[in-house]
Amino acid sequence: MKRIYLVTVLICIIMLFTSCTINEDVSKNAVVEEQVLASGSEDSNYVELNRVKDNIWVHTTYTNYNGYRTPSNGLVIETSDGLVMIDTPWNNEQTKELIKLTKDTFNKDFSLAVITHAHEDRIGGIDALLDNKIDVRSTMLTAELAEENGYKKPTPSLDSDPNIKIGDVAIEVFYPGEGHSADNIVVWLPNDRVLFGGCIIKDLNSEGLGSTTDANIQQWPISLNKLLEKYSDADVVIPGHGKWGDIGLIKHTLELLKQ
Repeated sequence: MKRIYLVTVLICIIMLFTSCTINEDVSKNAVVEEQVLASGSEDSNYVELNRVKDNIWVHTTYTNYNGYRTPSNGLVIETSDGLVMIDTPWNNEQTKELIKLTKDTFNKDFSLAVITHAHEDRIGGIDALLDNKIDVRSTMLTAELAEENGYKKPTPSLDSDPNIKIGDVAIEVFYPGEGHSADNIVVWLPNDRVLFGGCIIKDLNSEGLGSTTDANIQQWPISLNKLLEKYSDADVVIPGHGKWGDIGLIKHTLELLKQ
């Protein structure tokens, strides 16, 4: 009888321990299971994250650009060896908020950041990245243009090393040619078939090309056709501004260039 009692107590202890362990695991993952996350009190430091794949999030921030509240997109990629940021938010305060939000959410730091061209909406938060000792990479041309535009220079390593492996995630950068800017590159995530096009690609709601101050209108469609051919199997295509979609965003941008 005593032996049966001891066995019963032991089973109860094991069940209680297992229950506590399960509850703890659920609570750890509860925040990460969300599809949309946000942080900050106003546009100057506000940032939101929208999940597009299990380990890929679009970070979106806003600023007043030519009198309009304008969103800008970048990526946060979760890997087994830290986080990767594709393009910064508009400014350093938003970038600091993004670093805080992702740390609280994933309990990971950024290992790497990639800048796709040297405009404010891509590189405006580079000081915050460098202050946090994050490895910031770009092409040589983007590094030169960043310095000309008054920003600190990223490490110009992407021309010679366009294929990056961070933990369990492969990242490929590609320069299709001039378009929105002379230096615009795209980022391809082959495992998930996600293409981050940045500002060379417009969202479906766009009725114009946006800022063309540094654009090469003649070369732009040639560059886009290279993207269509190279990434025809893309599941998700993310523009620099506005809502993401599929390969139709590239075709829409081509139509805008014909107008």
